[in-house]
Amino acid sequence: MKKIFQKIDIAWFALMLLTLGGGLMGKLAEPGFWITVVIALMTFIKGRLVVEYFMELDEANKLIRWVVGGFCSIIPLLMILTYIWTDQLVSFSHTIIGE
Repeated sequence: MKKIFQKIDIAWFALMLLTLGGGLMGKLAEPGFWITVVIALMTFIKGRLVVEYFMELDEANKLIRWVVGGFCSIIPLLMILTYIWTDQLVSFSHTIIGE
């Protein structure tokens, strides 16, 4: 019996749902720590889905897989840290720019 949906179809559908959900949150949600965490989690999931199902890195060099996987993990973490340390980052950028 032939499968109606392949894993890649389910991954694509999940990406579409996450993208639509993120757009809806952008319109309706108030900025805050937990919204930032949810968006970072969605970013992580979307990144992993793209890497796993669309970049075909399963046969790539192990270092390349490690770097791309690390990137998908670090970016959401940086999103959360940026929210937490917004004031310090603004102050630091003003110090560097000289304003």
